[in-house]
Amino acid sequence: MTSNQGNFVIAVLLAIGAAVLTLAAPQASHAQQTVLKGATIITATGTSPIRDGVIVIDGDTIQSVGGSTTSYPPSATVIDLAGKFVIPGLVDSHTHYEEWMGEVMLNHGVTSQFAVGGNFGRAKEASQRNTSRTPRIYDTAGGPRVSASMSEEQIRAAVREWLQTKPDFARISDYNAETSRFYRWAAEEVHRAGLLIFGHTENAPESIRAGHDSIEHIWGFIIPTMTPQEHEDFQAGRYLHWATFLRDWPKLDQSIREAVAQGAYLNPTLVYELGSLSAHAAKHEREVYQVYSDPSLMAYYPQNIAQSLLQKQRQIRSFHGKYENLVLLSRVQPEERQEYDRGYKLVGQFLKRWMDAGGKIQAGTDTASGGTPGLCLHHEMELLVEAGLTPLQALQSATIWSGEMLAGKNGAIGRLKVGVLAEGAFADIVVLSANPLEDITNTKKIERVMKGGRFLQAGYDPAYFSFTRPPRSIAMATPAPKISEITPHTVIEGSPDFEVVVRGVGFVGTSVVRVDGIAVTTTFVSPRVLKARVPASVVKSATPNPFDAPGPIQHSGVFGDPTVSISVYTPPPEGGTSNSVALRLRAKWMGLKDEI
Repeated sequence: MTSNQGNFVIAVLLAIGAAVLTLAAPQASHAQQTVLKGATIITATGTSPIRDGVIVIDGDTIQSVGGSTTSYPPSATVIDLAGKFVIPGLVDSHTHYEEWMGEVMLNHGVTSQFAVGGNFGRAKEASQRNTSRTPRIYDTAGGPRVSASMSEEQIRAAVREWLQTKPDFARISDYNAETSRFYRWAAEEVHRAGLLIFGHTENAPESIRAGHDSIEHIWGFIIPTMTPQEHEDFQAGRYLHWATFLRDWPKLDQSIREAVAQGAYLNPTLVYELGSLSAHAAKHEREVYQVYSDPSLMAYYPQNIAQSLLQKQRQIRSFHGKYENLVLLSRVQPEERQEYDRGYKLVGQFLKRWMDAGGKIQAGTDTASGGTPGLCLHHEMELLVEAGLTPLQALQSATIWSGEMLAGKNGAIGRLKVGVLAEGAFADIVVLSANPLEDITNTKKIERVMKGGRFLQAGYDPAYFSFTRPPRSIAMATPAPKISEITPHTVIEGSPDFEVVVRGVGFVGTSVVRVDGIAVTTTFVSPRVLKARVPASVVKSATPNPFDAPGPIQHSGVFGDPTVSISVYTPPPEGGTSNSVALRLRAKWMGLKDEI
């Protein structure tokens, strides 16, 4: 064989080999492909729904989305979803995630969540697998260790060091008068890495100009509109709520326009802040109760959190020192309830103005404190529609607009992977039995949930999670009371009914004073003061006296007085029984004269 002949043979063999590989590759890919067809596809991009649509899935990724003529390999597994509605897997953009939350989130169609302040390491990596029974975890890898005492060089170096831990988005320190000095330096380093910044702010217009991208809660826009005296009084606990300060609309509209022009997002957390004021509150309470009625879920779900979140449906955040942090709406005065309702409507007006200005909202829940994981994201969308958003906009807030957080500053990190049905996105999909664009509550009519191209088994595994330490409480959970003093601390035997004033901390509207373990009529005065009626029968006699001793007869009480135990009990959720303080019962012969 000549050299030329040998080269020719080698070339032919190489060509045949390449052809075989070319043919084999698509066949292997097609064997993994799944096709969803026949459903109405709502991509969340804002385009019209695709009726009788087709989604081609290759592994864990969407290969194509289109109408009924969309091609797909004949070897693909075809699933007929005629008559159904398909939306992207939901994204909760504001959570304080713990691993026991995963299963209940997935059951409610939440396939991605942003763990603010979290650093989940290997658990985050494992969550990306479609066999992992948890939403995809995205976190801030803790956060950069920065403080107002650091120089610009130190701030920038600390942020760059933190960026090496590969956060998915950033949370710097809360923006306020102290942190404003260094916030811009940190933001510049974060943006240089392509990430977006999420967090609290005491002054949203300022923090946005300093580089803040996603504003957590609405009050950051309101506080700057207060007068100095109003702000001082608010900080001193003299106002019920910040929402009623939504009044300087020219200034607020200007702040909205500037924020939208900067590409800022708003994360209002309505369920967390104001959910009990919604017209849907009673229905939401029933839905929460239904979730917690599942014995398989409650085999591992924290009881204290379930009880707290169920009661939270009837509570509202109070900023006034006369009430506890979360006060039952049934306890506020009629005029105060009117003030709360007015504030809720004003918040809705703010959100509508934000949307009308071209802004984007990211639906976040602050769960677990905000509400039942998974379910409360649906409630958040309902409250957004109640505020004036369209069902599509509400859906976008819990899908594509939240997903944009992961695409980075101006899309610097890359194309959207979650919160959208599009080529290249993860095949995270929720199948519904009814159209959410007609009624946003239809997002709860879930038939199937797909994560990474794999449909998940619905329901709960009693062995899903085991606690190795007591579960934490929700934010502003009902505290355990503590007594510091009582007035009077001493009474004479045979006294009639009298009032005792109990001072301490952690008292709430449901707290009751107990006298020797028996509850008595109690009046809540403030989180520091309770008043109670002590019945005469309790102090009828100063005998028997444990300090009296045998021997020559002496008056009872020479060496000490019998006591009555005063304590405070706050019923669940959380709460508990305080320390006890002794009410001294003096013999009549001694009166209340000073001791010798």
